[in-house]
Amino acid sequence: MHRCQRSEPNEILFEDQVTLSDGRSKPYLVLLQLTSESLIIRPRNTISTSSLNNKEIQTVEPRHVIIARNSITRSFGFSIKGGSDTGFPILISRVLDINAHLLNIGDAIFKINNEDISNLTHDQVISKLRDVRNNHVNLTIKYMNNMATYLRLTSQKFRPSVSILQNYLTIPNILSNRARRDQKVRSAIYPYEYNSYAKQNDLPLAISEKLKNTDDSIVNLTDQFRKYSLLYAYVSQYINGTDECRINAFQLHTLSGSQTGIIITDTAMEQNMWISRINIVIQNLTARLLAELNQTLVSCEQVFYATWIHERIMYPNENHLPEWQAIFIVFKGANLYIFDRNQSPPLCNSDFICCTRVYPLIEIFIGTVTSKCSIKHRRYCIKLVLPNHSTNECRYLSLERKHEYDDFILNYQRSICMSVYSIKNRTFGCVYRGQICRLIIDINNGFEMYNNQTNIILWAFAFEQLQSTSDNGHDKIYLQFKFNIPSNNNEIIIDMNIQCQHLRILVHVINAFLTARFISRRDHTIDNIKIY
Repeated sequence: MHRCQRSEPNEILFEDQVTLSDGRSKPYLVLLQLTSESLIIRPRNTISTSSLNNKEIQTVEPRHVIIARNSITRSFGFSIKGGSDTGFPILISRVLDINAHLLNIGDAIFKINNEDISNLTHDQVISKLRDVRNNHVNLTIKYMNNMATYLRLTSQKFRPSVSILQNYLTIPNILSNRARRDQKVRSAIYPYEYNSYAKQNDLPLAISEKLKNTDDSIVNLTDQFRKYSLLYAYVSQYINGTDECRINAFQLHTLSGSQTGIIITDTAMEQNMWISRINIVIQNLTARLLAELNQTLVSCEQVFYATWIHERIMYPNENHLPEWQAIFIVFKGANLYIFDRNQSPPLCNSDFICCTRVYPLIEIFIGTVTSKCSIKHRRYCIKLVLPNHSTNECRYLSLERKHEYDDFILNYQRSICMSVYSIKNRTFGCVYRGQICRLIIDINNGFEMYNNQTNIILWAFAFEQLQSTSDNGHDKIYLQFKFNIPSNNNEIIIDMNIQCQHLRILVHVINAFLTARFISRRDHTIDNIKIY
């Protein structure tokens, strides 16, 4: 793969030959090209030379080197980055002088002692190097010029991890200091992409009308190659609608609903690299558009997070197998917006008004699904319970990559925290010991029960005193609080049985307030929550 050094939108960032299967003919070789706005598929017969933006490319063959271990430090004298968990190969990022004649910054390690490591994570490779028994290690390496440029840039003032780079999503006007810091980091890595964005707005709001009225997500420039817009696009390794994951292959889905053929790579490492790089471009374009949307929104209505996610659809007919459908979700202000297949993702602020699936964040419940309970081959699943469900049935959402899953959970927690500290309290009408009362859940005071007629407080407990909660699934919730008796320093457990018609919402709100309290204590203040 190769990389360019200029800043125009049509300049090619990466390119390489892959195999394309369009379902109509036998798979054939194509040149896959990635720009800062689009993905281009060019059949092999249109490739005149092996070049990048008309620059000659030097082919570098793999080589074998033997590195000696330092007898004092027990180190091999180099540092690495990357791994299968990051989407990048294992790369040599730093070399001590003793090995300068053997290794280069930008060398990719493919084998250790003739054992393939392309599917190992960063930590697994570290362990394998440490576990080498003798004082020498045999490495199969290959110099990658594009990776060397990246490593030299990131080894200067800033050293962002690959996971941070992949997970990055600008949240303007929310954490401005961190946003500016991350912008500098990414500008150092992609100066040709970000410098132009810093000087001008490339996505005016009028783009919404343009994209709604015309199909610009795919452009057939000639009969020879096709160009796919990456704005609001997404990449999937799964066969459409199923749990079946493709091996060394993926497919791009665009905003208009068009799709590429199946793009097949030679190795899992190449597949991960392509998916990671395409996702970075998609995130950049999404961040730009959301930044424009946020310019006209007050702070309490800002868009915090937006992404594609797959929802498991269950059918009442037992003969119809469940399927997965792509939906676009947005955490905006205090609400969750879901744009399903009948609605396009938001291109302007009026699209949020037209969204039919809007839920207050504190009234929903999102929980993780353990690996043992994952849905077949979908590893990173999340369960979603909405406030208007009449049953306890969960909706299941799925993300394809670990960093996407972690990013979703962190941004959900952050959005919950922002929402709770914004509203501060929530009141529910209820019946307690035959009296018509109101239960107030306050972020500062905890739980307070008032008699509606006399307005007298019946009891109050802090969040820290809550021991457990349970409910009957219909209209009653049972709360257990611990109470310290000052006279003898003993603790007693007090049971509170409360009847509430809006039981599901009450349970979700309690969970939201407890989550917000936990996060704010963990990070000291709400402003210190780390979201990338």
